[in-house]
Amino acid sequence: MRRVRGLETEYGLQVRVRPLGAATPAGWRRLSSDEAAQRLFAPVVEAHAATNAWLRNGGRLYLDVGSHPEYATAECSTLAELVAQDRAGDLVLAQLAHRAQQAWAQEGLEPRISIFKNNVDSHANSYGSHENFQVSRKADLAGTVQALTPFLVTRQLLCGAGHWQRDRLGRGHFLLSQRAEHMWDPLSAATTRSRPMVNTRDEPHADAERFRRLHVIVGDSTLLDHTTLLRVGSMELALRILEARSAGSTTRSPSLSRGVSEPGLAIRRVAADLTGRTPVTEDGATALQVQWEWWRAAEAFVDDEELRTVHELWAQVLIAVEDGAPGRIADRIDWAAKHRLLRAQRERHGMASDDPRLAQLALAWHDIIPGQGLARLAEQRGQVQRWLAPGVDERSVEEPPQTTRAVLRASFITAAQQHRRDHTVDWMTLACHDLDGGQVRVEDPLTTQDGRVDELIRRMDTEPRRARSSSFRSGLPWSPSTLG
Repeated sequence: MRRVRGLETEYGLQVRVRPLGAATPAGWRRLSSDEAAQRLFAPVVEAHAATNAWLRNGGRLYLDVGSHPEYATAECSTLAELVAQDRAGDLVLAQLAHRAQQAWAQEGLEPRISIFKNNVDSHANSYGSHENFQVSRKADLAGTVQALTPFLVTRQLLCGAGHWQRDRLGRGHFLLSQRAEHMWDPLSAATTRSRPMVNTRDEPHADAERFRRLHVIVGDSTLLDHTTLLRVGSMELALRILEARSAGSTTRSPSLSRGVSEPGLAIRRVAADLTGRTPVTEDGATALQVQWEWWRAAEAFVDDEELRTVHELWAQVLIAVEDGAPGRIADRIDWAAKHRLLRAQRERHGMASDDPRLAQLALAWHDIIPGQGLARLAEQRGQVQRWLAPGVDERSVEEPPQTTRAVLRASFITAAQQHRRDHTVDWMTLACHDLDGGQVRVEDPLTTQDGRVDELIRRMDTEPRRARSSSFRSGLPWSPSTLG
């Protein structure tokens, strides 16, 4: 049952600057997304000669299409590792913002930097947070996605980020999910237009004859520990159900044979209904009924403490939705926490549904800059719970997961930077270009020991460099923790 998983998160970036000491609110200049991103990534470019860096925690930081900062976690085989690695990405970006603030101040400018871990901008453009699961090459991808479609359409009840959307008349409405409005097909190769819930990208980053990567792009970016845990953990249990069925298990669930005739329309209807009573399947099952059926089927596959926590939280969320009491889960689930915030502010200040301050509050929830983001402030004030132990996410900025090949990549990167070696890495390959035969390919993502990697690290310390290639990257000992 061990498998590797990972998350990729695209962030929204907003920067305004004005002269230091300006006495009035006027004078702010908003930077273009490209200018803001280039300034944010200046330390990365200085160290790596590119807006792409592999970090000492085994993850990857880079600029994606549209000048979106993106962070990909290292491979993780436990849910705790994955939640911590995901949070580490927020800290890495926040540290880059701190460094950029210092640089602008030296130029006599006062910046206001916001980095949003959300999925839609003010122009209704969407960007994603993608979940990756290692699955068998023998699995029928189309059949798997067809079976998963009712689960994915309704999973936003568990782990939607919440969204305050204004209609054409300017009236605001609360939705469970930000991504739901941008989903169309269950499965396709598209990523920007006509987005699918599962993308067919076939990059297993492992032995391609044995494995493929299930690339799930329907989910919202999540900020709270428990929501991220439930988001990935419920998907893990759903995959186990389908894999057991494929292997001939007698475990059955009615939802596995149900179809959704118009998934794009269904996922939007579910997003607009906080009661979970919207019919979803062709035979009329509601979002709540679909989720309860998957929950019951999942019970047989709970075999460790992490998944037991997932299964229990899953039920708690469904019961709260069923009872019309989202306040019960507002200390752990993103959409419920945001709903509580907006409702409280409307009541306190007598805001109408078209009040623009509500959209501003909803956006501020997602800001990951310390002291600015409302989700992180709610954590500091004890209004929402943490699942991770104190300090785990901070350590994950520098430390890789210990149960996957990320630990080998991290050791290689650290040694190469310390010895100023000409090196490159990707998910499977470690290459020291100024050593003869200095390349190792690690195909098994679950391996944590490899004598070839140990030998390559030893050679970095003992063997002289051969002539550097023209593509040499500086390999400066840069890491996120050095940024502030």
